[in-house]
Amino acid sequence: MTTTFASSKKCLAIVVATTLVAPTFFATFESSAIAQPAKKKPLRDQLPPDAQKQWDSALALYKAGQWDGARTSFYAAWEASKNPRVLFNVAICEKNLGRYARAIENFKKELADGKGQLAPDEEADVKAQITGLEQFVAQLTIDVNEPGADIYVDESKVGTSPLPGPIAVQLGERHVRAIKAGFSEGRETIELKGGSSGRVTVKLAPAVKTTLVNVAVVGPSNAVVKVDGKEVGQAPYKGQVGVSAEPHQFSAEAPGYVTATQSALVREGEPLNLTLQLAQDQQKGKLVVLAKPEGSTIEIDGKTVGASRWEGPVDVGSHQIVVRKQGHYTWSYDVDVPRGGERSVSASLNEDRNASFVPWLIGTIVVVGASTAAIYFITRPKDEEPVKGSLPPFTVGTPSVRF
Repeated sequence: MTTTFASSKKCLAIVVATTLVAPTFFATFESSAIAQPAKKKPLRDQLPPDAQKQWDSALALYKAGQWDGARTSFYAAWEASKNPRVLFNVAICEKNLGRYARAIENFKKELADGKGQLAPDEEADVKAQITGLEQFVAQLTIDVNEPGADIYVDESKVGTSPLPGPIAVQLGERHVRAIKAGFSEGRETIELKGGSSGRVTVKLAPAVKTTLVNVAVVGPSNAVVKVDGKEVGQAPYKGQVGVSAEPHQFSAEAPGYVTATQSALVREGEPLNLTLQLAQDQQKGKLVVLAKPEGSTIEIDGKTVGASRWEGPVDVGSHQIVVRKQGHYTWSYDVDVPRGGERSVSASLNEDRNASFVPWLIGTIVVVGASTAAIYFITRPKDEEPVKGSLPPFTVGTPSVRF
């Protein structure tokens, strides 16, 4: 009986203890549940309305197994939101399509753009995906002989030459091509196996046929070579020039020297060698002036320099020549004298008829007047002849008769 009582007392203690502790336990559990952080907001809810529409379309296509359409819609959702987490879905679609290199590219972009935004488990998942796919791609180095060419691998543009380094591409046969305006398209094919790397060189040829031209310059060491007025480089010049039915103009220029120019026809398959000689620049030219009639005065720029014929050095440029002679019309002419060259000018003066009429008229009047006076003295009466006298003015006229 004593045992029974003791046992009953123990059970009562347990019940009491349980009764006292239970409210505290449940209260603690309830408080802990409330303190738990809320679940991460669904990715769709983080997108703007336009991106949500693309997202819903992408999910529907994905569930239907239409990976290409789903990839396009997911990518449109990313473009509308720029949320890096969307790129994960883009990469998964690329992976399902067997485009492992593109999938890796999108996974890496998600890591780069989402740095500090991705949860640790998300970041780990992306890295695991990259590691798993890398065994199915190869690193390909693409060299192009012309800069600025667009490079494509299997019709997908991968960059512009020169590329910064190797790119990840699918295993198997890859078709590489390069395109640049003014050049024929270059194409190459390469077979890549797992775990390997490859290198391919694509050469672009000018769309216009060209021929090698060598231009040497005699004279200054700093001459510049031009082809059809366009500078192509320092002398000596060696380069390709387009084949043409019309001659090209090759020239060389240097400070303090006269430009040398030569025309030459560039023919296909026939290298052209030219030598251009530059002479030091001269600041004067030679001027020759011939004037008629003999004795005509020659003036240059308002200064009398000679008569009939003059020749000598003058400054390069325009000069005014004036030729004069009394009784003739004045002759004037503007002439350009080239640098280091010679210009000849001939002037023939015309007689001025108006100027010679005055002395002719005066002479005629004098002659006529003299003739009249002579006739008067010959024909006048004898009784009118003066009588010499002794009174001033030494001659006294005879008085007339009174009637």
